[in-house]
Amino acid sequence: MASAQIRGLRFSGTVVANAVLESIVRAGGEPVIVSPVAESGIWDRVDGIVLPGGSDINPARYGAEPDETHAGTDFDIQDDADARAIAAAESRGLPALLICRGMQLWNVERGGTMIQHWPSDQQEHVGTVHAVEVDAESRLAAALADAAPAPAPAAAAAAELPTAELPAAELSAAESVTVSSYHHQAVGELGRGLRVVARASDGCVEALEDPSLNIVAVQWHPEDRAETLAVDQVLFDWVVQQAAEFRAAKAQRAGSTQRTGSAPVARPAADAVSAPEAGSAPAADSAADAGSASAAEPAQKEDINVATV
Repeated sequence: MASAQIRGLRFSGTVVANAVLESIVRAGGEPVIVSPVAESGIWDRVDGIVLPGGSDINPARYGAEPDETHAGTDFDIQDDADARAIAAAESRGLPALLICRGMQLWNVERGGTMIQHWPSDQQEHVGTVHAVEVDAESRLAAALADAAPAPAPAAAAAAELPTAELPAAELSAAESVTVSSYHHQAVGELGRGLRVVARASDGCVEALEDPSLNIVAVQWHPEDRAETLAVDQVLFDWVVQQAAEFRAAKAQRAGSTQRTGSAPVARPAADAVSAPEAGSAPAADSAADAGSASAAEPAQKEDINVATV
């Protein structure tokens, strides 16, 4: 996240929430903040991406004017920086976990739209825990399957968040899971090639997938309760595990190309990138450096490429 003001700094800075970074570390990855000006080179040295939440996307990106509820990023370049992370995942086949705004931006980049303020009369979505129905045949469901069921009311207590009424599952082909929610916008028209794989009881889109890509995109914030609830930590476990497999496959291809005859060396930690939460920019007077991503690089220090702003 590119922020105009960060305590302890004289100028603007780029940050990623500790909860996101710690979740990647627990999963066995090593998070690294990626510079927003890293157009392409850095993406060839990481094996996965985590794109966190943040402020509202510029409505001009989907052909709309901002309404009175709009709360944009501190720097206009944030949307472009995050979009580059998504494009890298798509073009390179990198496994990715897109969180909240990350999911929304993916939809917008595919030509979809946003509902700028989702009504809360049926279900509150800001600062609460509520149930979502997940398509049992989705990649998301497969990732969640490794987690033990989370007790509904206790989940809210663990996160110190108010508990919304938790409706019973209504879809026979879906699985119910409770999530930590903090958003006022929602996906409107669906982007090209995307499908909805989770919804809240009020119809709000809670997760998206493209069957051709190794990307899980959720509207909720798994980092909020990942330290105490497996149902949230498991999404970070999934992306780091996928990143490790991506790296192994890449090393094998490189070994075959070089025809060395030796097997690729297994590395202990996976690279998972976490693009900064929307809204923060570099510690410089120019907003042109805003935006950032965090990548989990390998444990070998010579392989870690960290660009700070």
